[in-house]
Amino acid sequence: LYLCRILEEKMHRSILSLLTTSALSLDRTIVLVRHGAVDRSAANVPPGAMYGGDIDVPLSLKGKAEARAAASYVTAQWSEIQSVWTSPLSRALYGAQLVADAVGVERVETREAFREIARGGWLRKTPEEIEEMTPGGMNAFLADIEFRPPDGAESIKDVRDRALTALTQEILPSLDEGKVAVLVSHLYVTRALLSFALPGVPIPKIDVPTASIASLSFPGDGTPPIVTSRGFKPDLHPDDKAALAAAGLLDGDAET
Repeated sequence: LYLCRILEEKMHRSILSLLTTSALSLDRTIVLVRHGAVDRSAANVPPGAMYGGDIDVPLSLKGKAEARAAASYVTAQWSEIQSVWTSPLSRALYGAQLVADAVGVERVETREAFREIARGGWLRKTPEEIEEMTPGGMNAFLADIEFRPPDGAESIKDVRDRALTALTQEILPSLDEGKVAVLVSHLYVTRALLSFALPGVPIPKIDVPTASIASLSFPGDGTPPIVTSRGFKPDLHPDDKAALAAAGLLDGDAET
């Protein structure tokens, strides 16, 4: 276990080095947005089941309102948005397109690397079903970033590695000095990318509410990235809030 910790720390340092060298010594900002709340029933995710994961679970009406609020905040807060990136899943693509349309970015860049974690055999399962299928598996998943659930699922490390590769090899090199890229994606993608500027915080414990906003700054002096904001969830537009309240939809949507 001690050797594993040493290897993990060495890997973390090497990835931080990759992040800083990939920034090409120029100031850049990556804005990370999680998609809004989803309608699990539309994707046949049963009540009480935990995971939608990498299947295309659509946004609920509340989730769309959350995405509109997030897009409005992002486009007002950052004036130098050069590119918009997202997962191919519709719940993330919706918010990304809102940002792109608002700032005049012609094309949203979709990448499989920003897809939500694949849940494999745990997909659409309740905690009780997961425990029966994989005794102790949930605790193992949360404690060990290399643990993979059964039947083709990904580990947290798998998500971290693919998301980081896309960030360092595509997003950062494409950004001009002083510009901003917006990435609208998912819970574990956002957690994974934030984790490199939050050493010592376990990835599953990084709080990322639906439609919340975080930002990473890559300083021009080559130092590691800095979390300049995280976990901020803008208020819904008053009209959206009133409409959802009138329909009884203001509370209770799933967050995954």
